[in-house]
Amino acid sequence: MKLDRVGIIGILMIIFGFIILTTGFLNEFLMTVLWPILSGSSDGKTVLLLCIMGSILLINSLIVNSTRIQKKPFMKGLDGKKYLKWTIIIVLFTYAVGIIIELWLRFRFGVSPFTTFISVTPTETSTSITHTHVFKSVLGYTISTLGIHVPSNIHTGSSLIQYVYPLPLIIIVTFPLVYITGLLSLNGRRGVHKLILAFAVTLALISMVDGGLFSQPAMIGLGGLLVIYFLKKPFSVKNLIKPAFIIVLIILAGFAIEIAGSNTHYHDVTVINQVEPLDLTGYNATITESTGNKTVFRMYSNMTDKEIFSSLSNSFKDKSGGFFVSWNLFSYF
Repeated sequence: MKLDRVGIIGILMIIFGFIILTTGFLNEFLMTVLWPILSGSSDGKTVLLLCIMGSILLINSLIVNSTRIQKKPFMKGLDGKKYLKWTIIIVLFTYAVGIIIELWLRFRFGVSPFTTFISVTPTETSTSITHTHVFKSVLGYTISTLGIHVPSNIHTGSSLIQYVYPLPLIIIVTFPLVYITGLLSLNGRRGVHKLILAFAVTLALISMVDGGLFSQPAMIGLGGLLVIYFLKKPFSVKNLIKPAFIIVLIILAGFAIEIAGSNTHYHDVTVINQVEPLDLTGYNATITESTGNKTVFRMYSNMTDKEIFSSLSNSFKDKSGGFFVSWNLFSYF
């Protein structure tokens, strides 16, 4: 079976992805280069980017160059734009469900939606409305259940599943659907457009699992899907107005949530599933509620949110299941 240049690129990407997975080749370099795209690159995201995009390009090439497949009745009326539309709809639906799960999790424990949840048992995993990992927990749970070995430098987020199950299982349906509709949306397009679309579909898939609507991969991936969808012949800059408006609107909404939820004076911390007394020595904290296996305290600190998350995770590990903590966007400035 023949392969075109797009298919060859796909094979090379897959091979490179497996090399990185097994050897850690060019780790530091790729983390630096892909940081703006993957919102904090890791081995796992890099491998996903290369292997998913590579497989989309390879399968498309095999379909296009297969006389037998091209003669099938369903191929004759295949409308790439229609499948691209469905891809965008399913991606947005998954993002929306992720936000709903985040809100449900906080409502369940009676805390503010403007909080980050950190599960510390058995491993540390964080999630929030602005950067969700609820669907990633399904991936980690599946890998763990199947007994698949994953390198220690790849984080699977499995500790979250106990708090959000079974709602995130919807990703088992939407992820392959987006992959299939995204693959079919490449039909009838030029080589450059196929590369752009495969890249955008891949980033959208990654953001569905890791990050959600307001993450960098989502902005780039969804933006790419929208640009190709609204693209017309001959090309005009006007084709970019609608995609740009939608993406800017989402970015502004993300910033609005971050700013509206920021408390610049203190952090409210809610510890859940507590199994041992908490030692708050070294923290400028006042306990405001302590009932059963739940403790709520107010913490005053000059540390950044990231430093607070790390410090509290170390303090509460093996003493609780996890904790919610209010955020302060301005702590990073």
